[in-house]
Amino acid sequence: MGNYIQIRDISKKFYGVYALKNVSFDIARGSVHAVMGENGAGKSTLMKILGGVYQADGGSIIIDGKERNIRSVQDSAGCGISVIYQEFNLVPELTVAENIFISDVPKKTFLGIVEKKKRSDNARKILDMLEIHVDPDEFVKNLSVSEKQMVEIAKALSLNAEIIIMDEPTAALNEEEVRRLEEIVGMLKKEGKTIIYISHRLKEVFDMADTVTVLRNGEYVDTRPAAELTEAEVIRLMVGHDVVQDTDRPVYASEDVLLKVEDLTLKNVFESVSFELHKGEILGMAGLMGCGREEVLSAIYGLFGYDSGKVFLEGKEVRFKNSGEAIEQGICFLTDDRKDAGIFPRMSVEENITIMSIRHMKKKWGFYISPSQEAGQLKKMTEFMNIKYARPEQKISYLSGGNQQKVLLGRDLLLDNKIFIMLEPTRGIDVGAREEIYSLLYQLARDGMGIIAVFSDMNELIRVCDRAVVFCDGRITGSLTKEEFNKEKILTYAAGKGA
Repeated sequence: MGNYIQIRDISKKFYGVYALKNVSFDIARGSVHAVMGENGAGKSTLMKILGGVYQADGGSIIIDGKERNIRSVQDSAGCGISVIYQEFNLVPELTVAENIFISDVPKKTFLGIVEKKKRSDNARKILDMLEIHVDPDEFVKNLSVSEKQMVEIAKALSLNAEIIIMDEPTAALNEEEVRRLEEIVGMLKKEGKTIIYISHRLKEVFDMADTVTVLRNGEYVDTRPAAELTEAEVIRLMVGHDVVQDTDRPVYASEDVLLKVEDLTLKNVFESVSFELHKGEILGMAGLMGCGREEVLSAIYGLFGYDSGKVFLEGKEVRFKNSGEAIEQGICFLTDDRKDAGIFPRMSVEENITIMSIRHMKKKWGFYISPSQEAGQLKKMTEFMNIKYARPEQKISYLSGGNQQKVLLGRDLLLDNKIFIMLEPTRGIDVGAREEIYSLLYQLARDGMGIIAVFSDMNELIRVCDRAVVFCDGRITGSLTKEEFNKEKILTYAAGKGA
């Protein structure tokens, strides 16, 4: 297979800090080559250099024996490279079909008019191949996060590229969708395509990858055949030391009910949903894509209304008209759509982390925020969440996905909260940082906070949560205690067979 792609001494700086420093390794043709490392290790930066989004400060890229000067996305495409980015690059106001063929529009030969039916039909063929049950004429803004991720995959595959880069393609997918993606990767490999694969989910890396390259703090560590590695060895290479996993911990749930939901219903979305959240409890919500769990939580938080039912907060009935009212009552919400609904990409790290708590800060001369107080809030959360960035003024868009996630968590933790609703809290988070997030959840529960957590990864749900309710088609079909947790039961309920 040979050294099809040769990466030689690639370096890249942001704000004078190395994101990549003299990184070199080879990738064989027709292989699945995993690139692994902690958040901030430089993985996504390297992929963006290959994709033409960033330009390297030094080094060279050789593809099929020829040095390539990749200065733009067009240059990258010309080298036969297609990229599925961790953060979506879809246009919300366009349809699924328009997004899939945004750079390859089918036109009639004479007048150059776009053949909309042909475009939709071609998109449907790709969606059907991927077993994605989405209308090609649906607007992307109306899709769930996991549906957007699958459309992103379809868009990349439509280009028929020789080199396909997948940067955290399964972060928003459930187990069945991950299984289908593994089949697609196998199919592409048989066709001779070269896959560069980034994921923090070790199991899928070992299931798919031929070779693993590890980066740490922007520098090359090692490249080895996946068959010669264990999960523990990969983690050690990534973080530079052994990671102790806290697999046995106390349950802090009390008898005190923080949140009670009775017969919550929104026509054609969810129906007769009832559950309780106790003080100090980590309540998991399980289900397959489109099961309605995210919509229920969004309605409770005030992001949209519901037709009937009741919500009680510490015994008092509440109905939030908007998220601001929920925040004032001590409920915070971590979105699963970090890029479009979480961070403010044009603002700094400091502004992103203090934007919600700024109203509670003391004002200088009545209306100026004290810079020292704002800096103190940032310092507090930086140390507590172990957030890595070059300087407070750095734009948050330059941070790794995992560090962006920590900023979002820190933003909410600066508020005086009773309940934390979390959609995919570890999405795009590396192994070491994931353990930090788990420890944070346990600490919040110990301090009496009630946590509702949505995990697509059942292993995480089983490990982290004290109790779980399972959704199917907008209804709760089962409830499990920690002692009852197992994948078979959860999947049975998620398929609607436990109702």
